[in-house]
Amino acid sequence: MKASVPQQPSDQQEKIDFFLISAHELRTSLSAMKWLFKLLIDGDLGVLTDAQRTLLLQATDSNERMIGLINDTMNVIKAEGSSTPYVEEPIIIEKLLSEVIADFTSEAAEKGMHIRYSSTSTETTILGDIGKLRIALHNLLENAIKYGNPNSDIALQLSTTSTEATISIRDNGMGIPEEEQGQMFTKFFRASNARAHTPGVGLGLYATKAIIERHHGSISFATGPTGTIFTITLPISQRPEHLPKTL
Repeated sequence: MKASVPQQPSDQQEKIDFFLISAHELRTSLSAMKWLFKLLIDGDLGVLTDAQRTLLLQATDSNERMIGLINDTMNVIKAEGSSTPYVEEPIIIEKLLSEVIADFTSEAAEKGMHIRYSSTSTETTILGDIGKLRIALHNLLENAIKYGNPNSDIALQLSTTSTEATISIRDNGMGIPEEEQGQMFTKFFRASNARAHTPGVGLGLYATKAIIERHHGSISFATGPTGTIFTITLPISQRPEHLPKTL
């Protein structure tokens, strides 16, 4: 029997791996700076003058933009499957949604917002890569908080049939101009009204769509002057051990 020879990574894969490692190290350093800035701004290391506080707030904003750019770029690479392969495992979608909501509860509260969750099911199993699905859901919920109006609710709803799970996330924000909606899921697209209010690079929705489609699902949206709703459908596992038990 011939011994198998490990396949050497391609030059392209080596470049991708190098980028991911470098980006991870840079993000770690920027995150450390973030908490240092917070200590200074909160006065934990001494009282600041107004001028010092203004400069530190500007530095914090720039730092946050860099962290966001790195996260978005890494997520696109992961979504396209260019680095780590997709792993298929059983996922209880209700549990995943509860975890994602918990991740953003504090951030929403800072804007006076509440995430209202409703579901018609209790234990629905899908097959997929939990890490990448978490990225997709994070992107949508983060956008709902970022572009939603302060002191409003975000509605997250789960409904199921025998074959599909449908997740919707609705905000009460600015909506997307009609003439720009066809570009929604393209790389680097940001709506004109969003660019005027918040920083970003326009990679989150592109990555989200790639992840959902790799899971044999679909994503759509509806938008207007009173907000936007994103809807995801994912196939439910039909393996006998994952189907609801009947008495």
